[in-house]
Amino acid sequence: MTERAAGRDDDDERQPLSTRSLLPQRLARIARRMTLALAAAAFGLFVIRYETLWVPAGMNTIDAIPGGSWVIVDAWRSGMRIGSDVFVETPHGEIVSRVEQLTADAVTLRNPNPSATWGDSRVFGAVPVDDVRGTIVAVFPPDDHGRGR
Repeated sequence: MTERAAGRDDDDERQPLSTRSLLPQRLARIARRMTLALAAAAFGLFVIRYETLWVPAGMNTIDAIPGGSWVIVDAWRSGMRIGSDVFVETPHGEIVSRVEQLTADAVTLRNPNPSATWGDSRVFGAVPVDDVRGTIVAVFPPDDHGRGR
């Protein structure tokens, strides 16, 4: 009987040890799943919040953003303030310009390039905030073949 009792004691001691040895594997599996879920959520937020647009060829309103560039814009316009470069829908088409004045419902645009062939608010007036497609957060200028990098 003492051998059986000793055998049971060994089994009782082994059971918690095997459960404990699986704990790191379970934690690792949970960590991998949570990392995957967070990565998917971050990607989804990026897709919803940001948009990519091409600057029309020949656009010369802002010297640092030449025509043919590929830009990433914040579609929520969360960072828009005076001095922000924006992609905006105007009565004369889509343009890239800089915010000169900002109110709750309108944006005044001013091209920093004085020789720009595209108009700004001096030509067509202030535009509604809803016509701003987004604030520009990244610019990829065209390569030698005229394509954004």
